[in-house]
Amino acid sequence: MWSARGNNAIAVAFFLTLLVVGVWCHRDYGVTWDEFQQRATGGESLKYIVERIAPRLLPPSAKNMQSFDAYRDHDYGVAFELPAAVVEVVLGLHDEREIYFLRHLLNFLVAWAGAIAVWLLALRRFGDWRPALLAAAFLVLSPRLFAESFYNSKDIVFMAAVAIGLNTTIGFVLAPALGRALLHALATAVAIDVRIMAVLLPLLTVAVLACRLLRREVAAAPVLRALAIYLAASAVLVVAMWPFLWVDPFGHFVEAFRNMARFRWEGQVLHVGRLYPGTDLPWHYIPVWIAITTPLLYLVRFAVGTGAILGRVAGAGVRLWRTEGDLQDLIFLGFFVAPIVAVIALHSVVYHGWRHLFFAYPAFLLVAVRGAWAIWHVGRKRVLWRWGLAGLTAAGLLHTGVWMARAHPFENVYFNVLAGRNWKDNFDVDYFGMANRQALEYIAAHDSRAKIIVGADSFTLVFAAIRTLPARERVRFGIDEGPKPVDYLFDNHYHMPHAAPRRDPKDYEAFYEVRVDGELILERSEEHTSELQSLAYLVCRLLLEKK
Repeated sequence: MWSARGNNAIAVAFFLTLLVVGVWCHRDYGVTWDEFQQRATGGESLKYIVERIAPRLLPPSAKNMQSFDAYRDHDYGVAFELPAAVVEVVLGLHDEREIYFLRHLLNFLVAWAGAIAVWLLALRRFGDWRPALLAAAFLVLSPRLFAESFYNSKDIVFMAAVAIGLNTTIGFVLAPALGRALLHALATAVAIDVRIMAVLLPLLTVAVLACRLLRREVAAAPVLRALAIYLAASAVLVVAMWPFLWVDPFGHFVEAFRNMARFRWEGQVLHVGRLYPGTDLPWHYIPVWIAITTPLLYLVRFAVGTGAILGRVAGAGVRLWRTEGDLQDLIFLGFFVAPIVAVIALHSVVYHGWRHLFFAYPAFLLVAVRGAWAIWHVGRKRVLWRWGLAGLTAAGLLHTGVWMARAHPFENVYFNVLAGRNWKDNFDVDYFGMANRQALEYIAAHDSRAKIIVGADSFTLVFAAIRTLPARERVRFGIDEGPKPVDYLFDNHYHMPHAAPRRDPKDYEAFYEVRVDGELILERSEEHTSELQSLAYLVCRLLLEKK
């Protein structure tokens, strides 16, 4: 038997190793088009606060910023962006390359805290270090989410905040008390102030406690008192940490919620070889994307876990659950399924895969671990069964881990075997333009000209990648958005049909490619030169003007 101290040491070693890996590779990723916009949101919010508290502290450069009310994304939650802006100012950073690398580190640290929350959720549910560590390993070895944990300050930060909030939710509904109410209120407020969809947490809290009261599992007076404190504290903290709500808390909250429900995006997505507007997606868009971008090991375990949970529900009848473990399983399954059903039923605007629903992924993994636990207990008294199951699980995790190491830093283009081949013709691939940075670095190393003009033949923001280059290289690159020829042309195969091409690709020849899993993800062109890296999908083509 493992001692409790030994078990804790294993968990500590796992998360310290993850922390070291994150710190070591946080500078490996490029800058996405979302990042500079999110950074601007944090800066605008910081300026808004300083204007009202200490306007004399505003630097002269702040005068060039638009007013907060006129800022397009002033209704975004800033629980991450505002502190990130403060850290940037406190550290006195001015070089954009270092600023975005700092943001990548901060982003990862939040994701790291989310992984710890998933571990705590599983530890409480199963009371065993093995499934708890498995849940954390499933999360870390989810290729797309690992990559985005460094640069996606919208969806991954929200996922981590929700995981922390779900952990405090379970703790509170199982044992309502004043201390837990206040802790849960803080976690809820932070999650809502990242993205307003986190209102699911208080709704879930009220619903579960109402059911427990009806079942007479808890005493009414102390539960209602703790619930009232939780809701009041949550409301106060949500407003306090979200400057947009200060002037008109209720009105602005409703406005933000309405904007979230029908998000302002009119682009198109590539799904199963066909382009769809983000406002009119087929019902199977989210289920298919989950199926093709999640490791098969987790999908199989989730299916088994769902069956095990529903079996327990059927056995409990109208009472739905018999034990606290059953209740937690129901919460996990419902928290994953309900948002997907809501998106399908309400025809919500989603784009770029299923990243807007990443916040439900920890619940998915906890159901998957429930499946692994059920399989384990089928033959737990048989040594061969236990070792065989452990071996298969370890092999699956190792396979995913090796893939991630080979594909690094392009884990974001992961597809499993269900996606088939030729991804770029069937699905959006490098929609964030991650491969652009590597293309620019290759150009800088192989082109000695003092000034190099680059452009794009697809919907990819090359200027975002330029910000990751050292200052001495950054000044060499210029961007031309017009129709005239450029020295290098980028193509990440993310094409918007309503955007007319500005240049004829026939005037260019291939110069550089990035592949993952044998699939072309990036191509850039220069005469007489061609390099092929073994990575995964055509993320970007870099083309050089023919001479």
